[in-house]
Amino acid sequence: MQLHFIKRSKLILLFTGFAMLASCAGLQTEDDANKLNQQGITMLNDGDYEGAIAKFKKAIQNLKLDRESKGTIYRNMAIAYHEQNTIDSSMHYSTLAAKCFKKNSYDYLINMASVDLLTGRTDVARTKLVKAASLNPDDLAVNNSLGLIYLGDYGEEFIELDKALTYNKKAFDLNGGRATQDILARTYYALGEYKNAELHYETVYNKYPQIAVYALNTGMTKYKLHKTSEAEDLFEKVLALDSSYRETIVLFKENNKPFLK
Repeated sequence: MQLHFIKRSKLILLFTGFAMLASCAGLQTEDDANKLNQQGITMLNDGDYEGAIAKFKKAIQNLKLDRESKGTIYRNMAIAYHEQNTIDSSMHYSTLAAKCFKKNSYDYLINMASVDLLTGRTDVARTKLVKAASLNPDDLAVNNSLGLIYLGDYGEEFIELDKALTYNKKAFDLNGGRATQDILARTYYALGEYKNAELHYETVYNKYPQIAVYALNTGMTKYKLHKTSEAEDLFEKVLALDSSYRETIVLFKENNKPFLK
């Protein structure tokens, strides 16, 4: 089933799982690397990528960090650069992160798979991620990455929606954040399960009504459910937030006329 003009969340398409630094008695103070990392994660979630990168760069300078903690911060830096669409930097820091872990360990595989995805080697990335999932099936990062691959974000030839639902539902259950919920909603939409898609899209939109794409996706889903009045209200809100979506909405309606019958 083809997705009709549903827009991806701009946030966290590749790395939903923000790595968290474990508390470490060897750190200089409570206000050092761990606190800076947490501040960077908050900024990253809020879309302040420059601020997040600055926090991560300051955190990585802490001389008390062990290799795994450095790997955690390097991964977060890679995430922030990816969100800025600064792909070369994202690849660089993913590679540095991988080097902080034992080869073929879970964290090594996750970070190297990120590099593969950024360079278009999706099949190679999938092989690494499947191996990573066998090592740690309950981690957010591997479920998110595999879910996006099977949803078709890295090539239609990899679409397997039943698998996408399995991984993206697990990612949402583990994280519960707006990005994982948006991805889960997209998965339900792609499967034609519009009521489930509506539930999740509406939840995200109600929390972030200032983000046009969330209003758009909710409106499109309601349109599929014949809730045209609610859909039109949402489309108006989308255009008030960002008029560049006008053509997208027009084309969507044109391609979905049967849903009005």
